Amino acid sequence: ADNPELVHDYTWKSQVVAVVTDGTAVLGLGDIGPEASLPVMEGKAILFKQFGGVDAVPIALATTDADEIVDTVVRLAPSFGGVNLEDISAPRCFEIERKLQERLDIPVFHDD
Repeated sequence: ADNPELVHDYTWKSQVVAVVTDGTAVLGLGDIGPEASLPVMEGKAILFKQFGGVDAVPIALATTDADEIVDTVVRLAPSFGGVNLEDISAPRCFEIERKLQERLDIPVFHDD
């Protein structure tokens, strides 16, 4: 607690990102929900590892409410070095990204 920056020396935080979705805009499939989108998020995690050397954890959320997504990711954020928002429908993805960037001190991005 006295040296929170040591989290990067003793944990996986600086080497892992969360791949977060609600499954509402999965490429080629549309709004398929969180469970059905999980294999796509697992594939994204493999791409992070293969091409970036970064571990990633797929997180499929059972909500489409922007504020609930933001609050959930904020609560999970201490465990991750970054957040990739994936396959969340527009325009909510932009709102969620903006709110998370305002509240977190780690990178938050999406590529949709």
